[in-house]
Amino acid sequence: MSPPVHSLLFALLSRRAAWLGARQAVLAQNLANADTPDFRPSDLVPFERTLAKARPPSSPSLARTSPAHLAGAWPARPNEPRGRPVGSWEIAPSGNAVVLEEQMEKLARTHLDHQLVTSLYGRHVAMLRTALGTSTS
Repeated sequence: MSPPVHSLLFALLSRRAAWLGARQAVLAQNLANADTPDFRPSDLVPFERTLAKARPPSSPSLARTSPAHLAGAWPARPNEPRGRPVGSWEIAPSGNAVVLEEQMEKLARTHLDHQLVTSLYGRHVAMLRTALGTSTS
């Protein structure tokens, strides 16, 4: 018997929040060493890859039971913007590879992702309270 969906969702949100906290610490360390000669910034392995490794091998997958069903993945459009190429930032003459703009972009994205996780967690708690018939205050 598998655990209830709500406990899996809470576990996933907790793992994501922990990952985001760890990433914020790594990015803050990169910013703190922005003037250190020969310092190379670091980052965490993307959460999606971390999550894929933790997923049990027997996790359920979607089945296409009719040829009329959608395939589930859209092909990439060739004219769609792909973002900045990896490694497009410059290295300072001192050998320091920390680019403040890049680190601030990553910190802003991490902050927004953390707000999303916190909001989803709160809304899920409110939904469970409504289902149980308890007040939200």
